[in-house]
Amino acid sequence: MTKLLKTYGIGALTLLVFSLFGCNSDTEDILQEPDLTIVTDDYLISQAFEDLDNITLTALDNSGLGARMTKDISISEICETAIATLDETGKIITIDFGAGCTSSNGIARKGKIILSYSGNLIFPGAKVVATFNGYFVNGKKIENGKITWPDNTFVTLASDQIRSVKLGNDGYDASITGSASGISRDGVNYNTLVIDPLIVKQSCVASGVSVPGAGKLQFQYGGVEVTVDYGDGSCDKLVTITYPGGSKEVTLD
Repeated sequence: MTKLLKTYGIGALTLLVFSLFGCNSDTEDILQEPDLTIVTDDYLISQAFEDLDNITLTALDNSGLGARMTKDISISEICETAIATLDETGKIITIDFGAGCTSSNGIARKGKIILSYSGNLIFPGAKVVATFNGYFVNGKKIENGKITWPDNTFVTLASDQIRSVKLGNDGYDASITGSASGISRDGVNYNTLVIDPLIVKQSCVASGVSVPGAGKLQFQYGGVEVTVDYGDGSCDKLVTITYPGGSKEVTLD
């Protein structure tokens, strides 16, 4: 009788332990989707600087890229009432959007962009440095490495990236590699690494699509790794975000 009781007790304990392990396994399989607002914050700051690159290269291209500089620089394709002027002696181009100027693709800008260039821009090694004077895009204040929203929240970004630009008849194609680190609007630190070169076409940016058409960008924050796949070259805002336990398609806007 005693032996039977011991056998029954061991069997019950074994069943209980098995049930507990089964519950833990089920719980581990259900992973919560991480906060993806950092991906959006990073896109918004990247969007602002893609727009800046488009303006910069348009102004430089229309001025002859340093080969045949002219004091009359047209940037009407960016915004009809914007004024670009050249200080050839000081090697400075100032782009003034005034108190407000809305482009044909719906982007509202105001303030000034000041471009300082090092020399003949068609040769390798030439540099262009952009600074801002009261510059806003769609209500957001743009500074070097920082964007501030009307509610005073902001995103900062320190970039160690290389941008290779190829000029063609249809504008430029940019290939971006490297890494960056930033702080989101919620104060979360994050790092990014380009694992497949990000491809940006001027024709897409000019149409209002600043999302890279191809490439992959990896995010790390809060112990989580997230990858953004920008697709196969299409000029759209659709990306696929992969995170531990799942993935989803998102439209960045």
